[in-house]
Amino acid sequence: MTDSSEADGRSARHVWSAGRYPAMAPNMLPAIARLVNAAGIDPGNRVLDVGCGTGNAALTARRSGADVVGLDLAHDMLELARENAALAGYDDIGWLTGDAEALPVPDGAFDVVLSNFGHVFAPDSTAAGAELRRATKSGGRVCFTAWSPNGVVGDLTEVLTDHVDEPPSDPRSHLRWGDPAFVREEFADTDLSLQRRLLEFRYATPHHFWREFAEESGPLSPVLRRMDDDEARAALRRDAVAALEEWFGDNAIRVEYLQVRAVLE
Repeated sequence: MTDSSEADGRSARHVWSAGRYPAMAPNMLPAIARLVNAAGIDPGNRVLDVGCGTGNAALTARRSGADVVGLDLAHDMLELARENAALAGYDDIGWLTGDAEALPVPDGAFDVVLSNFGHVFAPDSTAAGAELRRATKSGGRVCFTAWSPNGVVGDLTEVLTDHVDEPPSDPRSHLRWGDPAFVREEFADTDLSLQRRLLEFRYATPHHFWREFAEESGPLSPVLRRMDDDEARAALRRDAVAALEEWFGDNAIRVEYLQVRAVLE
């Protein structure tokens, strides 16, 4: 990595090391169930979960009878994943510390490679995509989810960019994998299936969603934590909550994402 990529990598690690992330993780469970179903996992399949976080996708794949390895950059996330696996009675899931841009696994080692909003935060999108493919055997499936640039995460990223004096080199890089055109380019020689889906994050008000998804544990939190001007943070919060109102109803924020299934030749 370059120096800037190393900084971005440290930021990505901080996102998923955030103390409140486990409180947000259950909101992802419907997307995980859909992803694992789309992957068509059979008993005995070798499955790699990239950016496994607290382990929910790995556990879901394990319930399908798969032989599972979960990988994450953050050590504390892996500890939580191990605890969750122990609670479920699974002592046979492997857990690895690793970077999505350089997976510490052999070529073609897995029938299925999953990433539930995980590899999308790697600074080098093309390298991360190539690694997902490298780890998957011929005829295997790469299946992942990514935030849509046209949904609420895209809107919040625009608000953030307007308020931050020195945004990351590409503040929308985490949204590339939610763009069907980008995915088709990166997986051009595969049997590709794309679906737009919605998640509902249930909170009493948009303020509560902003605090948990952005300020404390979400994909925008590394940039927010570098803001030391209280007035600027308050102005950002005001505009962000105004944007969230457009997506809020029935005590939920509706978050659009892309579900991808690629079968390798």
